[in-house]
Amino acid sequence: MNGNSMEQLVSDAEELLAKLHDASNPEIKQLRAKLEAGIAEARRGGAEQVQLGAEKLRRVTDSVVSYVQENPWVAVAAGTAIAVALIYVAFSGRNNAND
Repeated sequence: MNGNSMEQLVSDAEELLAKLHDASNPEIKQLRAKLEAGIAEARRGGAEQVQLGAEKLRRVTDSVVSYVQENPWVAVAAGTAIAVALIYVAFSGRNNAND
């Protein structure tokens, strides 16, 4: 389930809860409490995943920066190789289209 569908699910659940707010049936009240708890948990879980992702990205970025600082010529060579490969792919597809 992607982020947009999760947000839509939470939004739909909140809308349903708002409509059931005045229901006096004890079973509906119990279900409403469970849904509210589930929504709160989903929001916390989403926030935790974003935080974990940001921390992981920071660690990867720090390690890449450290590696490049320690091995600048390897980074230059790798960047050049990637650029050459991208240029080759871009122009090889263009030549085939003209044939």
